[in-house]
Amino acid sequence: MSCVSMTGFGRARGELSDRFHASLVVRAVNHRYLDVQVRINLRDELPEVETLVRAEVSERLNRGRVSVQVNLLRTTPAPAEILVDGAGVRHVLEQLAALQLPEGTARPVQLSDVLAIPGLVSVSGEELLLTEPEAAALAGLTEAAVAELLAMRQYEGARLLSQIRAELDRVEEFLAWIEPQAEGIRQRLLDKLRRRLTELLGPDTAVEPQRLLQEAALLADRADVAEELVRLRGHVDQLRRRLGEGGVVGRALDFLCQEMHRELNTLGSKFREVGLAEQLVDAKTAVERIREQVQNLE
Repeated sequence: MSCVSMTGFGRARGELSDRFHASLVVRAVNHRYLDVQVRINLRDELPEVETLVRAEVSERLNRGRVSVQVNLLRTTPAPAEILVDGAGVRHVLEQLAALQLPEGTARPVQLSDVLAIPGLVSVSGEELLLTEPEAAALAGLTEAAVAELLAMRQYEGARLLSQIRAELDRVEEFLAWIEPQAEGIRQRLLDKLRRRLTELLGPDTAVEPQRLLQEAALLADRADVAEELVRLRGHVDQLRRRLGEGGVVGRALDFLCQEMHRELNTLGSKFREVGLAEQLVDAKTAVERIREQVQNLE
């Protein structure tokens, strides 16, 4: 299974029936969770379309902010039903006929004048509901658009994977350079810290034995870099293994990057005293670039 980017684009269009033509555009960008937003030009007339499309998208994607634009176009005129209130029309005509208006004061009343009175004529369209074949066709178009989106996400994922592995190589080069020096670095740190302690205490300063033991333990901890290097190596190995397994790994890899950065920061607080900052900065920069890339992975 390969790693997949959260960024992509897909579209599909086709006939749903002799009544409707549909076009879909699906876009996806980074997001912590799966957030699907569906926009439809006939939302009020066909509310069931949003549920159908959302279900199809959610079944195939795991993470990302996904926006879907659905446009439905009628390919045949909508039938309409016209209802005339005959009793109401007759009642209006009877009332007009009963009026005693002076001759020449008004033009003859036309039927169109009567029908223009609100409530006497009503026009209703058919109730819009997708038939089962239309719903199945729309689901198929949604699947096709998401498939195109996934193809782009897989392509982007392969590109990101290549970049992440290149940065991992740089971190491993740092480890290969620093690990053989761990004992020498420890000794240099101890020597420097001992000299500092001697300067602070002086030859005539009385120090309690317990206090001296505490200071010695603290110096030993500050001088030892082996634990940080072991943990950093473990995080690098685990990150590379997760990349090889593929699938939905973005959040796990982001956590590993945070842990790698933590270990490098701890090393930095010690390396500052032995002049190894330049190599450390390169390693931290590589981890930052890795984190930027893994945040694009599903």
